Amino acid sequence: MSFRIVHISSVHPWKDPRIFLKQCVSLSEQGFDVHLLTPDSNDEKQEGVHLHRVWSQDPENMKKGLIRKLFRPYTLFKKARALDPDIIHFHDPELIPWALAHRMVGYELVYDVHEDNKTAIRHRSYIKKPFKAVLSWAIGLIESLAHATMPTVLAEAYYQRRFPKGTIVANYQHIPEHWLPEKKIGPPTDEQGRSHILYTGNIEIERGVIKYLEATRSLDQVHLHLIGRCYTHTFEKTKEAQEGLDGRVHWEGVGTYVPFQRIIERYAERDWLAGLIVFPYSDHYKDKYPTKFFEYMAFGIPIIYSDFPEWKKLLEPLEVGLAVNPNHPQELVEALLRLENEPQLWQRLSNNAITHSKKFSWNHEAKKLTSLYNQLLEHHD
Repeated sequence: MSFRIVHISSVHPWKDPRIFLKQCVSLSEQGFDVHLLTPDSNDEKQEGVHLHRVWSQDPENMKKGLIRKLFRPYTLFKKARALDPDIIHFHDPELIPWALAHRMVGYELVYDVHEDNKTAIRHRSYIKKPFKAVLSWAIGLIESLAHATMPTVLAEAYYQRRFPKGTIVANYQHIPEHWLPEKKIGPPTDEQGRSHILYTGNIEIERGVIKYLEATRSLDQVHLHLIGRCYTHTFEKTKEAQEGLDGRVHWEGVGTYVPFQRIIERYAERDWLAGLIVFPYSDHYKDKYPTKFFEYMAFGIPIIYSDFPEWKKLLEPLEVGLAVNPNHPQELVEALLRLENEPQLWQRLSNNAITHSKKFSWNHEAKKLTSLYNQLLEHHD
């Protein structure tokens, strides 16, 4: 018998790497009948996963008004029920009230915590400051209710401080073996003697994009590649920092979503001098391990990262990058210069990254998710 698992999200696109590529595809490969409902999904089958159009209109033409967003949970759960699921696995805190109602009438549900939503809300620039504390408290309360009544899957180990019974299914890299290098030989320069650095993922002021631009300005032969979704209003805020950098800053994702397959292709296209992740000091970022760590490592890209104690605790023993103080921009410049001028250092960090990346593969995490499902299904029977 093939058990039916329905994943739902009211905010993530269907191509979200954690939801689709890592969880849904892996579960399908394990023999589960997997279905996915998101705001932009259509009726089709991708890599063994059944996608479903949830709304009657084309997802690309859906209005994003508040009223329509409020009706998304109802519509998602109605569609999920119609699929007669054995388990509903949902990915957003705004779905918790509906999930609690379904739990009361006997549905098996799993809540997937992608980030520390309680602290994340304090860093949302579009939310007015007086409301942030109230929303943070409300999200913390409702997530506690979910954790008390249904299994909780955690993308980060430190989330167990808030969800002690949660199952850690870490958001490690999931990259096909044929893409991965075995060894790197420096120095990482192109035919013109230029070096290339990159940042992947959501591009935001709060994630250091201005620092990356300013560091690039200090190094004449360095090109910066910013690959990931960047909202147009964020891009406009970087215009001043970009002045004088014509031809040396390469954006991919302004106003649009960048598929993970494209990001993998960009990782593999050259030997990068460094992968950047110099976030400012923040209670939201200081304890979490961004997936970029493990993706950079898998492709042998030395990491330049903020010197948060938890990040240093993970990365320093592995010798895969250089830590810098995000409040001292010159440290980022000096770290890049070291990698440019010390090819043996670059090569050592690069090859260490490839070696250690195998410890942080999604394959092991997928087994933990499958085990959780099997326990729920045995209990349900």
